[in-house]
Amino acid sequence: MRLEPRRSPPIRENDRLVVVALGGAGIISYGTLYYCVASIAKEASRDLAVTEEWLLACFSFALLASALMSLVAGRFMDRYGAGKTMKVASFVGAASLGIAATSWNAVVFAIALFGMQLASAFLFYEAAFVFLVQRDAVHAKRQMAALTLIVGFSSTLFWPLTSLLLTSICWRQVCWIYGGCNVLLAFPLIQLALGKSSATLGEQNTVCGSQDQSSSKPIDLVLITVGFSLTTFAFSALLGRMIPILSSIGLDLQETALVSTLFGPSQLAVRLFAGWFSERISPIQLTIFSCLMLSAATIVIVPASHSLVGIAIFVALVGFSSGLNSICRGSLPLSVFGPGGYGTRVGLITTFRLSTASFAPFFFSFIQNNYGIGLALGSLTVCAVGSTLSFAFVGVRSKAEPGQ
Repeated sequence: MRLEPRRSPPIRENDRLVVVALGGAGIISYGTLYYCVASIAKEASRDLAVTEEWLLACFSFALLASALMSLVAGRFMDRYGAGKTMKVASFVGAASLGIAATSWNAVVFAIALFGMQLASAFLFYEAAFVFLVQRDAVHAKRQMAALTLIVGFSSTLFWPLTSLLLTSICWRQVCWIYGGCNVLLAFPLIQLALGKSSATLGEQNTVCGSQDQSSSKPIDLVLITVGFSLTTFAFSALLGRMIPILSSIGLDLQETALVSTLFGPSQLAVRLFAGWFSERISPIQLTIFSCLMLSAATIVIVPASHSLVGIAIFVALVGFSSGLNSICRGSLPLSVFGPGGYGTRVGLITTFRLSTASFAPFFFSFIQNNYGIGLALGSLTVCAVGSTLSFAFVGVRSKAEPGQ
């Protein structure tokens, strides 16, 4: 297993176009299939005569179904190519939004939610990572960093856009517009990326093929899966309950709104420097660094709970860690296992990662309500430290292998 950093060749002009096209498609996919759901839930629940909690519960089960679909999605992408599956998924996502727009009762709307999230398994970060690796494993790591930087603007764009649209049109019309975006914008962007030439398979094997045999031990996959599952659990709990967390530790509503806005810029800032990081340290070291920042965030928030500066540091550290983690989810499996069977491995990791995260907000809320915010945050510290240890074991195992 070779985990030492390598200098990636400079990104070529075609590579930039591919990354921008995939990034644009990712912005649309995340914005229309994921971020818009919480925004339209209130109006949709009123129109469909159910509670908002009922719709959000259906959304949670749809996310779990998407997690379980990820393993199948990875195998499909390995077999048929990520570009082809992404194109089909764009139409499925658009059709599901159309069903949501025409839903005559809550059950039909719930079916639409499941369709949207099942399509997302073929469209979100991991699918784009597989696309980049299948296209050109030589340059994929640097492209992943650039891709996450672009797609990170999805929430920044679609949260206010959806809120703005709802002031002038109904939620059903929003769904129609977003369905059209998937067909008229996301699909052509994916086709544009797919049309660009790739590196030869021989060139990919020269760079990464030597890792395949040395990294075939199941324990490495288990450790990486456990590590990413623990970090995603912590992120899901923190991001799903960020506003209640900040309110419970002493901030008023205005301060909570102000401090919470640091998360997005923190993610953006660390992704801007991610390319520089990847040139100088290995993916496993970058992953451990991300976990250490998450651990520090969950530890610092307890003694700094009534300090505005301390809470701001907490939010910034979570943002830094989350930004790096999204890159490492693609670069670490490629570094450890190579491009062979990459989609299947990433799909397996994603299945466990998202399945674990699906009940994190409920778990955190239960602990907080019954045992207090301190113990709830402490449980996330355990997750962060556990993930650090899991990835540290991967690093130790790589150094212990013969010839390393």
